Amino acid sequence: MKLTCAQRRFNLPRPDNPLSPRVNAMRSVQPLPTERIGLLLLLIISYLVVSYAQQQKPLQASTSQPSLSLRHIYHHSSSTGKYPNMFRRMDYSGFQAVQIADNLGKPSTFSVKQSIGRRYRPASPLPYLMRAAQTPRQMHYAMGIHNMEIDYGLLPDVADSDTVLSLAEMTNNAYSDPDTREDWYDLGTKWNVSSSFGWESDGLRGHVFGDADNTTFVLSFKGTSAGLWTGGPTGEKDKFNDNLLFSCCCARVSRAWRTVCDCYVGNTYQCNQTCLETSLLDEETYYSLAMRVYIELADQYPDATIWLSGHSLGGAVASLVGQTFGVPTVTFEIPGERLASRRFHLPAPPAINWDDIPLWHFGHTADPLFVGVCTGPSSTCWYGGFAMETRCHTGKVCVWDVVNEKGWRVDIRSHRIHDVIENILKKPEEFPIPECKPELECVDCALWDYPDDRDPPSTISTSCSTIPEIPDPTEDPWKRKKYRQ
Repeated sequence: MKLTCAQRRFNLPRPDNPLSPRVNAMRSVQPLPTERIGLLLLLIISYLVVSYAQQQKPLQASTSQPSLSLRHIYHHSSSTGKYPNMFRRMDYSGFQAVQIADNLGKPSTFSVKQSIGRRYRPASPLPYLMRAAQTPRQMHYAMGIHNMEIDYGLLPDVADSDTVLSLAEMTNNAYSDPDTREDWYDLGTKWNVSSSFGWESDGLRGHVFGDADNTTFVLSFKGTSAGLWTGGPTGEKDKFNDNLLFSCCCARVSRAWRTVCDCYVGNTYQCNQTCLETSLLDEETYYSLAMRVYIELADQYPDATIWLSGHSLGGAVASLVGQTFGVPTVTFEIPGERLASRRFHLPAPPAINWDDIPLWHFGHTADPLFVGVCTGPSSTCWYGGFAMETRCHTGKVCVWDVVNEKGWRVDIRSHRIHDVIENILKKPEEFPIPECKPELECVDCALWDYPDDRDPPSTISTSCSTIPEIPDPTEDPWKRKKYRQ
């Protein structure tokens, strides 16, 4: 019998050879009964249907409601503070937590509603690389979109008005000094402060809420202190971070302004992209310091579920840290942080959809900082020395349109978290939770160009003679916006 090419090459047995053990074994195999085949197909189809349903319905209700109480206080100083780089933690026993709550006239334990949903997480090697990093630049180098993966986990139930209210009240508490608690909100039957951390005079502060089993924690970052002008003890550092994160180019809005970095090119609307990214990785930025605080908390409770929250600048910092580590994050009234996220090269479309990121930004249209119209010489932000020029957000945005639906006026005073709590969140019948969706068509700093030192030399003209001397415009370009504040 003539052999085929495959039989000659791989020395396969001849199909007509009765002495071939492989052929005899194949002939001895009995076909599966019809009912077994049907059962097997039914199991496969059921598995596929369940898997598809999980992908199409990522959020499912969870009956888990952990009880939270006071656990720790963290303190971290900046490298230029009175006590450079001091990092402390104070622990509280159950009795101490009850005693503190009694002194404040508040309950000592509270519960929180959770849900189950999709989230993106760092792949297994990434957290170790981030923890091994000694500087923000090393952390930045360890990150990458290819290091992220999608899985399921516990998320805050942002469709529940009581949960959203509790998260907002926690962000309000993040502004309070840990030793001055009489101005804290009564958090009702949902939450209880469990810890605080931060810098006493020149940095970030927040509160951590945890349960007795160490399974659930909420970390809320403090925003800009006291207002746009007075600032409080951390005012100068807050303004530096605001102008670095939310301006088009180092807070260079006119020649009279002192910039926070040296990336402006000539007298044109050009800003060096490489310089901007380098400036954002400075070790004094709140983003860099907040990453260290989160890593410390995550290392202390490696198996716990951790969420982030914050208001204004604190919410933007929480958002950036949440994107870095794939941590579920809920923010309130934050300026647009998408530009800063892009400069940090954090995960973003098209590599990952905004819907896949567990990140929610709550705000209303009467807040000029949230909608990005607090710009130009006639704005209160300008008078306060804040270059708040961005408006685009990452993740999903949940907006109460109080201007068109309730007749509110755009007013910088409506940016305060206290006003959001009292005038919106405590009136769920009048202000139900809005639909949360991505800002798909949004552009920041359209007037600016960002040449990059890493681009080919032929694409960038570095000769001073090719850049004409252009005087400052007689009218600020931001005056052309429709809304002014």
